[in-house]
Amino acid sequence: MKKTYILLTAAAALTLGACTHKPHFEVDMPQDATPGKYSAPEGQGFLGNELTWEDVADVQSTISNLKFTVTGPNGVKEVHEFNNPAEASEWMIPLPAGDYDVLVTANMDADNGFELSETPPTKAGLTIPDTYAWLSDPSSNPDQVWNGIGHVRVEKDKMATAHVDLDRLLAVFTLKFTHVPEGATIDVSMRGAAHYVTLTKEYATGHWGEPSAEISDDIVLGKITASNALTLIDEFKVLPTAKGQMGTILLFHIKTDKGLEQEYMGQAPLMENGKTYILELDYTKLTPYMFITAGGSINDWTETWIYGGEILNPETE
Repeated sequence: MKKTYILLTAAAALTLGACTHKPHFEVDMPQDATPGKYSAPEGQGFLGNELTWEDVADVQSTISNLKFTVTGPNGVKEVHEFNNPAEASEWMIPLPAGDYDVLVTANMDADNGFELSETPPTKAGLTIPDTYAWLSDPSSNPDQVWNGIGHVRVEKDKMATAHVDLDRLLAVFTLKFTHVPEGATIDVSMRGAAHYVTLTKEYATGHWGEPSAEISDDIVLGKITASNALTLIDEFKVLPTAKGQMGTILLFHIKTDKGLEQEYMGQAPLMENGKTYILELDYTKLTPYMFITAGGSINDWTETWIYGGEILNPETE
């Protein structure tokens, strides 16, 4: 999977200079910025970070908050937040020699509707506290967020760079409807998303942010009306499907053009961290219980869903 550098910190610039050929933020260093210019305290070295996108399409994303949590031996813990990558690019810190873990989150702050909490670390070999993230309002449709963890060894009188791959966390859902008659409305909600994710647990090797088994409240996606030929809920962002769930449940409260109200349900696939799902439905072909399946992948990050038929007796499925 293609990775593209987005940020080169001051420490990384000093040690790597022009060694990387991938796109990255340029860092304007002073003319006398040499390792000798920055003297570490006795027995310490410097730490900087090099961040990469897991998906090249994220390079142009707006980042309004970057948070670094650095933990290591003897209870060392440093937490630093920045308003944008340009501020973070100038950051490097002195640390005692040793092995360190670095947790990075992007846009995962209160302004974007997120809450985070910590408990003492439980993962073997990881000094970062167990860190949990959830949405204050699961229906808030926040901006996309990213997270990742890196490991680095700081040596005395040297500069070290922690390389951290940033994964998208939120799943993205687009729903398109055709042939909605004038006067009809469809209220759409979703069930089965995780209540929170554990940023310090892997959901796949090297990818951090395991969904909880606990599900969130139903997520209100919005209302569809016959405003034009194609009506949609566009790029609604939610936490991934809860661990242990068989899939995603879509709920449709339909009020027909004649005033009748009906409840429809769609059983859809799982929604994974950072992926986009697109479903198109024809109003005239809706059934009370629908089986929705994966139709194919547009790319590594985008999957289409299709109507796969009617579930005749959902109680026995």
